[in-house]
Amino acid sequence: MQSVKQLSIDDYTYNVLRNLPTIEVSLKALIKNVSKAQNQIELLHEKDDGFITIAVKKQDKWMQYHYSKDELKENIGKILSIEGINVYLSANSFYKPLRCIENIRKLNSLYIDLDYYSLKNFKNLTTDQIIWQLERDYFREKVPEANFIVLTGRGIAIYWLIEPVPYKALPLWNAVQKHFLKELKDIGADEKSIDSSRVMRLAGSINQKSGKNADILVYSEDRYILREIQEEYLPVLTPYVKNPYYKSKGRNPKIVNFFTLYSLHYARLRDIVTLQKIREGYCRNEEGSLAKSGQREFMCFLYRYWSCCYEANKEKALENTLDFNEGFKVPLDYKEVEMATRSAEKAYETWLKDSPSGTYKRGGYNYKNQTLIEKLNITDEEMKTLETIIGKKEIRRRDNQKNKIRQKAKRRNEKGLTKRQQEKLNKESKIKELLSKGFGVREISRKLDINVSAVSRVKNNKY
Repeated sequence: MQSVKQLSIDDYTYNVLRNLPTIEVSLKALIKNVSKAQNQIELLHEKDDGFITIAVKKQDKWMQYHYSKDELKENIGKILSIEGINVYLSANSFYKPLRCIENIRKLNSLYIDLDYYSLKNFKNLTTDQIIWQLERDYFREKVPEANFIVLTGRGIAIYWLIEPVPYKALPLWNAVQKHFLKELKDIGADEKSIDSSRVMRLAGSINQKSGKNADILVYSEDRYILREIQEEYLPVLTPYVKNPYYKSKGRNPKIVNFFTLYSLHYARLRDIVTLQKIREGYCRNEEGSLAKSGQREFMCFLYRYWSCCYEANKEKALENTLDFNEGFKVPLDYKEVEMATRSAEKAYETWLKDSPSGTYKRGGYNYKNQTLIEKLNITDEEMKTLETIIGKKEIRRRDNQKNKIRQKAKRRNEKGLTKRQQEKLNKESKIKELLSKGFGVREISRKLDINVSAVSRVKNNKY
């Protein structure tokens, strides 16, 4: 086996990253820098039980691996001891060690990168001056006050901690992220910094471009509630989020429709990933049999299109589509994926141009459920595992299931008891009350019009 000392610097970095909990490394990082990194990990992932991405970049080479919070926090000094690398951390966690939006486990924070140095009005200001500007003109006015800020060595990364929410809250999370982006755009907010699977620079690491250490400035460890942020800073969405059937005079319906469509993109993205998974990488032909080919190009096209619309990041969408392609039993090669899905990017651009204000888009590919069911040859059994790509039969089945649950709930009182169970409990209470007052068994039987044996069982604690 090749020893660590014999490896090149890139192989050495890869070896440390891959074997972080067990590998022995000479710790060179300053204790204060390790503490900064550990602080950021703890703030973001306090009670996280998902996979967290740690990534490093050296020149044009990129490596990433996934660990638990405790593994990362305990061993982060090993990574900070490697020279010549940039280090990044995911703010959110994942169900499995693959960093993409459909694997989101927990959303722990909101965040925005400020590249203020690229703007004419701000490029000559210090970070202290930018923070002063944020505190004066933005915090508690346009956006909530930050929980902490990472001074990245060039720009600033702002974080708002939230009570962790699952992937189903991602449409709302994304809506808030986009709103914060809009509010902070004039001070350098980076539109590429808002996707949910993003990694951000780790405090305590060195920015190789500027040579500066990334620092951390903590305001508060108290977490916000995502819904409360939405209600305070995105009032236009409040009625819809509370009730999808809400209607009121004078309200702009385009925003609601956009929010609905935005949620749908993510749900459908998850559906085709689920479909690929339950088919174990196979496709289904028109005869209903599983085959190694048939729909790979179309499924990759859908993935890239919905990913573009949802994440608003064309490069990341292609990268994730290539990862999705690897889930097929026989993956397409890179050129096939790129060529077969190129029109997805053009459709996304049409979707954007159709309504540049960011409201409802009618352009692009907004497929009907039945069209997708037919093109993907989805069976009734497969629909039971999907969120949105379902037919009328499956909709009725789910409605009936919900009605049964509702009806069953109606038959129970606030204590969770049925009418019969409550009557039995009331009768027992009356028997015990009369027994405590000295009434005899037969007397109670006559008084309450019940069997003597029933009274006797209560008396003997056998009821």
